[in-house]
Amino acid sequence: MQQAPHSPPPPGMITGTLPPAGSERVLDVRGVTVRFGPKVALEDVTFFVPRGEFLCLCGPNGAGKSTLLKAVLGLVTPTSGSLEICGLPPDKARAKVGYVPQRKSFDRDFPASPLEVVVANLRGRWPLRITADERALAMETLERTGAGKLASAQMRDLSGGETQRVFLARALVTKPELLVLDEPTAGVDVAGRASIVDLMAEISASETLSAILVTHNMQAIARCAERVVYLERTVKAWGLWGELSADRGLSAIQITAGDHRASAMDGD
Repeated sequence: MQQAPHSPPPPGMITGTLPPAGSERVLDVRGVTVRFGPKVALEDVTFFVPRGEFLCLCGPNGAGKSTLLKAVLGLVTPTSGSLEICGLPPDKARAKVGYVPQRKSFDRDFPASPLEVVVANLRGRWPLRITADERALAMETLERTGAGKLASAQMRDLSGGETQRVFLARALVTKPELLVLDEPTAGVDVAGRASIVDLMAEISASETLSAILVTHNMQAIARCAERVVYLERTVKAWGLWGELSADRGLSAIQITAGDHRASAMDGD
């Protein structure tokens, strides 16, 4: 179904090449404002992600990126504005979203195998017994992310890169329409970061799966991003990465690139 185009970008927003207004929108954010008491975490945020597009969400720490992801996941309700996933509000669209968290969010003391972690997301609850069909689908997805040989290991014994491969399989096993990746390379060693970026680049080539990636990793942005939204409480810039990174008016993007090129930083 073709949707009505957005209103013109607000004054002050730097725009490059935007998706066609009539594109099928997997994620559609319209005028979203989020307040926590007197604090304004997001203000009039507007952008959309068409089907098959890989979008990177950039911005300094404290810019509201984590709040926006929580709104997409249905964990935060906007004070005003609207947010839809495949035409549905987030609380009705959870089955359409796959989520890859930061590695630091995982309880490493919890005894679990990668196979169990993936099947748990597939089933929607912890599996006491795994059926043959569940095992086959979980193994297929683990193989897809290069984690097949880790299926019977313990999560606590995995490296950062291995853990994120499992989390990616966990997110993909439900065949989502929108993949949300929250700093997937943070806390991962250099080799692990490179392998995760390779996997994300493969996802970026998909014509049907849409993705939104929060990252400070410039290599990931350069290889994966079709478009970039630069956020500082509100959308400051939206367009192709090549356009925005080359714009001398976007000094904040240049500063962010310099500050975070060597290592990923955690934060909002």
